[in-house]
Amino acid sequence: MTRRRLVALLTPLLLILAAAGVAPTYAGGTTADRQGVQQSKRIVVRWQGYQEHPRYVQAADVPGIGQVELVCRPDATMVRIRANDRRAETQMWLAKFETKKGTDRVAVKNVRVFTYATAADDGQGGTGHQAHEGLNQKTPIEDFQKGWAYGVISQRPGRQRDGGGTMALPATAFKLTWYWERFAYPGSQFCKMTLALHTDTRQQFGLSWHGDAEAERRSVSTAELPGFGEVVLTCETGRYGEQSVALRPDSPDAYMDYELVRGEGLASERVDRYSDLEYDPVTGLVGPVDLPSNGMMRIWWSVDGVKKSWVLSSYLVTNNDEKPWLNLCEVAAARLS
Repeated sequence: MTRRRLVALLTPLLLILAAAGVAPTYAGGTTADRQGVQQSKRIVVRWQGYQEHPRYVQAADVPGIGQVELVCRPDATMVRIRANDRRAETQMWLAKFETKKGTDRVAVKNVRVFTYATAADDGQGGTGHQAHEGLNQKTPIEDFQKGWAYGVISQRPGRQRDGGGTMALPATAFKLTWYWERFAYPGSQFCKMTLALHTDTRQQFGLSWHGDAEAERRSVSTAELPGFGEVVLTCETGRYGEQSVALRPDSPDAYMDYELVRGEGLASERVDRYSDLEYDPVTGLVGPVDLPSNGMMRIWWSVDGVKKSWVLSSYLVTNNDEKPWLNLCEVAAARLS
């Protein structure tokens, strides 16, 4: 085979890999290069009990991170993440909304793939290359169930290393729905699960630091969101440090709606909604608003009549005075729509 022909064959393959968002991970001991990715995907698991060869599992790539799978079997229902390298700190946060015992419930979950649980970990623990969040409420699986969730998948260096500041790898936002019925009646069963994924590195922001020493250098990050403005993330250490998010919009014709979701329980008690936070002409900002220490936000920013939504995950430990190297800040946000 001539060199010219080999190059011609390899070029389409490289273009395919670039389009798929293949990128360095944080895990191998070097900082990942910034990657530009814009893509949307939708996968569906749908089957009925009378089918001879139903497909119980569907998978999709998560650019730069790994794969996500939907599983709906008669004995297992879940969403599963598989990381390309578990030495990084990979997280799939989701807020699950469903009905339990006749009441509307919500639960914030953080599905993690990691080797180093903390900066003090010796690397012998951690998870395997994959982890999951189950969707059934009991075992055996209930005859009927439905629900929905939104979330964000992100990755940063392992907790034994510096967090790296602003995100370099893509973050992916998603919305998940599930519905099944007649699971107690083989041959009549039905299941449908849908996962819509959205990755756009032009519309993401985040901040990660591990330990107070790094926080002194990286307590603030900014990112330009084309068409909206500059987002400002602040994550300071100490009992009275600020942990907040704000937007410096491109136009004063701007406002913000948002919701905070924390913990698990009745949706009426665990979801706090705020609307019509206006532009402040003195500061030039919409916000700032406080980040949850262990939870999620859904943010709607509107600028000049254009309104879009972002999903944000936030895990903060900022007041461990005795062991300041165990403090951390891990915030990731990606546009959902």
